[in-house]
Amino acid sequence: MRARVLAALLIAVAGLAGLAGCIKGSKQFVYVTGPASNEVFGFIQHGDGSLTPMGNPNFATGSQPSSIVIHPPGDFAYIANFAGNNVTLLDVNSGNGELSIPTSTLIITPPTPPNIFNTGTGPSAMAIPAGAPFLFVLNQGSANISAFTIDTGTGDLGVVAGSPFIVPAAPQAMAIAPKGNFLYVSNPAAATVSGFSIDAKGVLTSVGAAFSMGTGATPVAITVDPSGRFLFVADSAHNTVLGFSIQSNGTLTAMSGSPFPAGLQPKAVATDAQGSFLFTANFGSNDVSAFVIDSSTGNLGQISGSPFATGGTGPGVLTVTSSFLYVADQGTNDVVAFLISGTGKLSKVNGAPVGVPVAAAWMTSASE
Repeated sequence: MRARVLAALLIAVAGLAGLAGCIKGSKQFVYVTGPASNEVFGFIQHGDGSLTPMGNPNFATGSQPSSIVIHPPGDFAYIANFAGNNVTLLDVNSGNGELSIPTSTLIITPPTPPNIFNTGTGPSAMAIPAGAPFLFVLNQGSANISAFTIDTGTGDLGVVAGSPFIVPAAPQAMAIAPKGNFLYVSNPAAATVSGFSIDAKGVLTSVGAAFSMGTGATPVAITVDPSGRFLFVADSAHNTVLGFSIQSNGTLTAMSGSPFPAGLQPKAVATDAQGSFLFTANFGSNDVSAFVIDSSTGNLGQISGSPFATGGTGPGVLTVTSSFLYVADQGTNDVVAFLISGTGKLSKVNGAPVGVPVAAAWMTSASE
């Protein structure tokens, strides 16, 4: 039974990844969650995009860590524990990127560690809106979102009034618009994406009925481009990317050119920091599709040379940092680094791939 739960978790979060937590300095780090060993693996990113394990590369977490996000300006890390139904708070060392349990100032040790915060059942994805002290946790098992306020001094979490917020059954992926005004959740079983507005206190309100992705669609991963005007959805059932324009009230309108062909079983989708390019990790064809994004319409065009083979098997997790794309191969337990050229073409970085002890469920990057 445990093996089946873990396999389902990897599929559930395969399409999810985080962009850089915050640009605070020149030191770059990459973090990978490993549910099979209850650890987070840390890597130092060098100027050429290559990765080396941190001095203390493995950090213990709760049960089956499914995702990790870094709070701007990079002082705190939050890890969602799928089987533990909670979130672990860890401090980030600004010098070497290593993670550690926050030092407690409490005289009496509480029955529950002060860096552990309860969520709903099966937390599988997290997101922090830019410029707002909120953490949103998508709970796959209980079909809701736990919303927290973040104490920017200590990293501690407080529950937002009205939390948790109900979402349609079997939610899988989550994305927040760059302005922090809208949140979207994909629901593969229902072939829909649900939209919510975020108010100044972190309260979520539905923007209307869930948006249909089409008959037979399986929306496993979603992302919003940096301009906040376009939403992209990886449809693993049809080997395509669906594109939508985001209206001023948060509702979605399908792009005229959508859907856009991708590789086999796209499981992850991400844009570069400028919103010029979009990438999908194609789990079934062991490669990455690269697209140029039309800045006016959001329509996607295949980049010359796409798709680009990872060299491993089962690519299912992506993250982008500065000029580099990182892809986690879940079948061969490794991370491949690609340099993103000015035209969006990908080329492997020297030394790629680097090994990860277990299959990755999530990957994010941060700067210090």
